[in-house]
Amino acid sequence: MVQWIEGTDLYFRFGCAVFILVATFAFNTAGGLTRASGVYVFFYSTLVVIIGVCYKAFIGEPAQSNLRDPHTTIAVYVGGITAMLATVIVSSRFRRKTGLLENLLKDSRMYRASVGCMAFGVFGGSIAALLGPRVASAFTQLNDLVPLGIMIGVMYEIRRSGGTRSINFPILLAGIYYFLFFGVLGFSKEGMLLPLVSWFFPVCALRFRLSALQAGGVLVAGFIIFYYLVPYSQYGRSQIQEGQSQAQRSAIALKLFEHLDQTRQIYEETGSLGGLNEYYNTPQGFWDRLQFISVDDRLIDLTDQGHVFGTLPLKAELLNAIPHVFWPDKPLNNFGNIYAHELGALSSDDFSTGISFSPTAEAYHMDTWVGVLVIAPLIWFLFFVVYDSLFGDLRASPWGLLVIAMLSHTASEAALTGVIHLLTFGAEVLIFCAIFAAWVAPILAIPILGPERRMTGRQTPLQPRAQSNAQRSSMTIDPHPPPPAPFT
Repeated sequence: MVQWIEGTDLYFRFGCAVFILVATFAFNTAGGLTRASGVYVFFYSTLVVIIGVCYKAFIGEPAQSNLRDPHTTIAVYVGGITAMLATVIVSSRFRRKTGLLENLLKDSRMYRASVGCMAFGVFGGSIAALLGPRVASAFTQLNDLVPLGIMIGVMYEIRRSGGTRSINFPILLAGIYYFLFFGVLGFSKEGMLLPLVSWFFPVCALRFRLSALQAGGVLVAGFIIFYYLVPYSQYGRSQIQEGQSQAQRSAIALKLFEHLDQTRQIYEETGSLGGLNEYYNTPQGFWDRLQFISVDDRLIDLTDQGHVFGTLPLKAELLNAIPHVFWPDKPLNNFGNIYAHELGALSSDDFSTGISFSPTAEAYHMDTWVGVLVIAPLIWFLFFVVYDSLFGDLRASPWGLLVIAMLSHTASEAALTGVIHLLTFGAEVLIFCAIFAAWVAPILAIPILGPERRMTGRQTPLQPRAQSNAQRSSMTIDPHPPPPAPFT
């Protein structure tokens, strides 16, 4: 109704409605946010299409305006989400009911696993460097131990306190470290957001009741990150040159951090991406970055002009799974950069900037409708079966929550080749983190926490829902809690 009032064409209104309905059905069929396939559907549909068209309606503009090929663009989105729904239905018949890694970590070892993960995540890189550059490089790629340690610690603290606390000192220390060294000094949006996300997802999974002060703090932190620090990270990366020392990078970070308003203004003036993100009539700041419609539309329009890229990106991503040990001179592929050069959005000497495209747009650019209706569903099928079978109910384990954190950005912005990356490197990282946390991290925590004391006696399970003060005071930890009830 709102789109009709604002002048959105009938075909585009119909396409948006069908997309949202099919996406909702696919999300529920996959199991919602309890399964990796449902999480993928949610973040793909929300970040690629739904937020963009909803904000477009909010500011009173026709949804198809400023697009070069709106007919094909909305058709690709509808065809892609329909193929995704079919893939969800078929893959659900092949996945395991209980994930292979779902119950790997006992509650009684969670605190030690948390401390061990965070400590080795911080100092493990220095130890790996002593073993040679190849070992150090491999550890860097696998090292998601600090965010995982935060998640384990939050889950432990909520259960241990009976739902009254969610943070302890190691969690706070690790979050500050990751935010500063990986986020601020590394000019990484992920590094800035991941500590907050690593706390927030366990809080939601265990239905921890936030106080008004905590909820307000989350909103304020989110505003500061998206309004000031995202522009800071985007602009800061453009100021870093190859070969600079950590001290030089820190000096640049400090200079930009001292003048966040000025940094944000410069970012807004220089961050147009060659017009790729001009979906709205006037610049909308962060909202320009929180939609893929205009970027995908340009790539789809280029494809319809006869520039079909082919399936080389898929082959290159599969070959990229070969370790450097066996392929020392393995090339670095950046197809987002190549596509942007095809569109004329980057200067001829810029080979580092990567532009994000949605999976369906890249599938269409590879092989038009064959890519959208055949190639993409086959890749999604493999991903859904593997991840759903490995992790099961994502709320039941810390690495399941790490899957949600990973898919919250890769589902929308990593294109179709990103799904292959999730099937190879992504699965390796998650399996390594799960096994390390369950079997190695508690041992590494002994020098910090001392030897483990054995607990005796049967304890009462803690249900992850709101409880009265009287109920909370009588609760203890069950080393084998029942799985949480599925979302309805």
